[in-house]
Amino acid sequence: MIFNAMALAGGGWKKLALGLGVVILMAVLVALAAWRGYRAGYAAVDLKRQAEVSAIHASHSQALATAEATARQRLETATAHAHKIERQYLAAKKTIAKQSKELTNQRIAHASQDVDTADGTCRFGPEWVCAYNAALGTGNSCDTLSRTAAGTVGKNGTAQAVDAGILQGGPAVTPEDILAHARDYGQWARATQARCNALIDWAAGLRAKEARP
Repeated sequence: MIFNAMALAGGGWKKLALGLGVVILMAVLVALAAWRGYRAGYAAVDLKRQAEVSAIHASHSQALATAEATARQRLETATAHAHKIERQYLAAKKTIAKQSKELTNQRIAHASQDVDTADGTCRFGPEWVCAYNAALGTGNSCDTLSRTAAGTVGKNGTAQAVDAGILQGGPAVTPEDILAHARDYGQWARATQARCNALIDWAAGLRAKEARP
């Protein structure tokens, strides 16, 4: 009887141990499955994060490349424009110097003879007026003899058409005409210089603002 009881008890312990082993095994399997699920979920989230970071980097790189290309294009355009303006300025300066030299060497002495002082007054003839206009660089042609002298002083003592010089034709030009035209031409030149200085100051201020960090 004692041996039978011990045998029965031993069989119960074996079943209990087997049940505990099965429970432990199931727990291990569940834990392993949970761990594998966690790892898979983490890997998926990490891959998604890496993809988002890569997309952000690509977007930033594209934006930077676009900004650099735009800045480079603007710089190239501004540089080309500046070179064009410089070439035009140098060409104009060369032309002005050439015309001034020709006027000095050939025409001033000859034109100075075209002055009438026979009646006690000083009047300048067409040749002198032509040289005067050429010295100012106006567009008035020396061949234009049929137009009214726009530089001639009117009743109120004002000269006409400053940018056209003193036109030939009509009565001879008097010293009063010359002074009136010089006055108006000087006013125009000084106003132009003031505008140029204002533009230079504005451009300098703009560059200073762009240079600030």
